[in-house]
Amino acid sequence: MTIQTTTDSCDEAERLASLAVEQQLAACVQVSQVHSFYHWQGETHRDQEYLLTLKTTSATVPGIKHLLAEQHSYDEPEMIVLPIIDGAAGYLDWIRDMTDE
Repeated sequence: MTIQTTTDSCDEAERLASLAVEQQLAACVQVSQVHSFYHWQGETHRDQEYLLTLKTTSATVPGIKHLLAEQHSYDEPEMIVLPIIDGAAGYLDWIRDMTDE
């Protein structure tokens, strides 16, 4: 699985990434700077955000949901779960080994 979320600061992105890895909820988290265009509370926004891509397993999804609910600064943080349908066997094994499954 990969899970995506965004934050409005690099510090928060790094903090969330570190927590997810330290708690063995994700084997790896990539942080990328992006520009987001969205409609929220009656207004259109264009903001710089930081996209976190967490590499994990389906067993850790509830833990990541809890982490984001407790630690994320947004009122309604993005959380999109995407299946990994194929990949390098060794890499996928590493993800399983590094997460608290």
